[in-house]
Amino acid sequence: MKIDPEQKLLIYAQGELAGTHAKTAEGVLRFRPESCLAIVDSTQAGKTAEAVLGIGGEIPVLGSMEEALEYEADAMLLGCAFTGGKLPDKWRRDIVFALENGIDVINGLHDFLSEDEEFSSVAKAKGRKLIDLRLPPDYLEVAMARAAYVKAHTVLTVGTDCSVGKMTTSLALMEESKKRGNRARFVATGQTGIMIDGLGVAIDRVIGDFMAGVAEDLVLTAAENADYVFVEGQGSICHPGYSPVTLSLLHGVAPRCMVLCHRAGKTRIGETDIEIPPVSLLIDLYERLAQFVRPSKVVAMAIDTSKLKEEEARELIESYVSLTGLPVTDPIRFGPQKIVDAVEEFCNAIDRQVVKPS
Repeated sequence: MKIDPEQKLLIYAQGELAGTHAKTAEGVLRFRPESCLAIVDSTQAGKTAEAVLGIGGEIPVLGSMEEALEYEADAMLLGCAFTGGKLPDKWRRDIVFALENGIDVINGLHDFLSEDEEFSSVAKAKGRKLIDLRLPPDYLEVAMARAAYVKAHTVLTVGTDCSVGKMTTSLALMEESKKRGNRARFVATGQTGIMIDGLGVAIDRVIGDFMAGVAEDLVLTAAENADYVFVEGQGSICHPGYSPVTLSLLHGVAPRCMVLCHRAGKTRIGETDIEIPPVSLLIDLYERLAQFVRPSKVVAMAIDTSKLKEEEARELIESYVSLTGLPVTDPIRFGPQKIVDAVEEFCNAIDRQVVKPS
């Protein structure tokens, strides 16, 4: 899936902007704020993105699609990721309104707008586009461990659960790596990452046999002109619903090393009653599962501490340093430098072992 990076966006998050489902909205506002003209959510109307989310600056929150017309957006982005990816019925009117008023609609949900008779007929009549980010590619292959042999250093973010900052961490690491003069690439494997980077595949929509193969192909392409490839992880290996996607990425990407992501205060997996295992167990599990395709190490941890006060955040981070013996930080709050240091140190050590002096 490829997205035009020049599009000016209206983010639609009706009733959800301050909740737990506005993941896509938050990601785009954090990493592509220059593309965002306004946000629609009547429950937060009159505020700014910064006031509601702490990101996005003065981007206004509007009360209706009627108000949004004056901003002359190219496309409306459905800014939420619901469990199961279902489209809320209450959103249908505003989607039709956007199409009728000359605005394309970008959708990251599992319900494809292009397969909906009402939406597709209106889009066709008005000459508008319905862009379903989760549409899988036409060409699919079974993984053959080819990503294990790329020259670029591949770094995969893995998680204690879903929605713990894997995409955000990967993007922050990529940006820091670029600042250091490296040729660094980001590989998007979910709808939000695709919106931010403009290119990628939503792995969770690919047929099971081919998920790892698509991940492998993405890495092979990204590694052609890169020193480091930072791959956005998905789900968690212990999640009862999303673990197949996690494992497909682990084996398809064949990472040189991994970064474990966690959200402060999170104790249970998703919306289940299953407790998140100890991080030491998860680190061991990820490394053991990776080794069948390529030996890999968790070299650092990234923790989302956004709900904590700074002193609490620093104390929590230090507790994880003591627990794991790894570099640990919040890459957004305190910067990703420690994690990138750990990645470079590990990868450089591997290079020295592979290329021994004669």
